[in-house]
Amino acid sequence: MSQNKLMTGLLVGAAVGIIVSLLDRNTRDDVIQKSKKATNNAKYYASNRDELVQAFQQQAERAQNLYSRISEDASYVGSKVNELKEMTPQVKEMALETKEAFMDTKDAVIETKDDVISAVKEDNPSPTSSLTDSSNSSTGSGNNSSSNKSSGTGYQSGSNSNTGNRS
Repeated sequence: MSQNKLMTGLLVGAAVGIIVSLLDRNTRDDVIQKSKKATNNAKYYASNRDELVQAFQQQAERAQNLYSRISEDASYVGSKVNELKEMTPQVKEMALETKEAFMDTKDAVIETKDDVISAVKEDNPSPTSSLTDSSNSSTGSGNNSSSNKSSGTGYQSGSNSNTGNRS
């Protein structure tokens, strides 16, 4: 019994909604035009059933084509996902190898830099280093620097002799 009341309430509510909607003139005109068009189409297809069958077949073909394209696209995407899953470990391994190669290259560059810096320091001592040390001078100018040291001009004389050795 409750089902009858539910259905009755739904039908009465729908009817009231339709009546309220049709109170608007634009809505009424639009409903009348669409109803006339639907009636004319129904009359046309009632007399030309072959065309109706063809229209349904065309729609069915379009739906099948759409389904097959979607199916092909889905299988293509699935295969690409599988390829990506297979390639991920390889790519990870290649990335690690590349990282190791870069780290090795970085270490080699740092070692080369250190070698160059130490070689430059040996050939051209900095002004803060003592030129009067006999351990720094290997050209035998240790005697000159000690004699220049007593005259107070050891640094200038030592730097002049060094510039002469560079060229």
